[in-house]
Amino acid sequence: MKSGDRIPALFFLALSVFICQQSVVIEVGSLGQPGPGLLPFGAGLAMGGLAIWFLIQSFVSKESRSDVSQDGSTFKRGRFFMVCVSLFVYTSAVNRLGFFLTTFLFVVFVLWLVESKKGWRTLLEAMLITVGNYLLFVKWLGLGLPAGIFAW
Repeated sequence: MKSGDRIPALFFLALSVFICQQSVVIEVGSLGQPGPGLLPFGAGLAMGGLAIWFLIQSFVSKESRSDVSQDGSTFKRGRFFMVCVSLFVYTSAVNRLGFFLTTFLFVVFVLWLVESKKGWRTLLEAMLITVGNYLLFVKWLGLGLPAGIFAW
């Protein structure tokens, strides 16, 4: 990795510290009684961990970064843009369509776009991810997710 990779790693490390600090301000709570800051706190910790790993790799690795992946294909900036747009669409649609449908469609799209997966395996993975998120947030943490058009 190039030494230029250290700047984004430091930026995301600083951003993760800010997110964690703000999450504590709005009360994290506990796993038994989660507060509104629990999810952002967890996301900030994950982002910080990845930033630290990326920073360490920028010092340790002797390889130079390129826009070519291991299989020889070039990185598609359009895919990155489409994932960002799909995140915006997801956040806009989740309250209207509900968590289950929106999350399922989002995961199918991302798996298809990023990993070029098709067929029944994509649908199965998307369903498992959606159900897993539902079990984690609704059943285990007791959070309410938008029901949307499937309000039962």
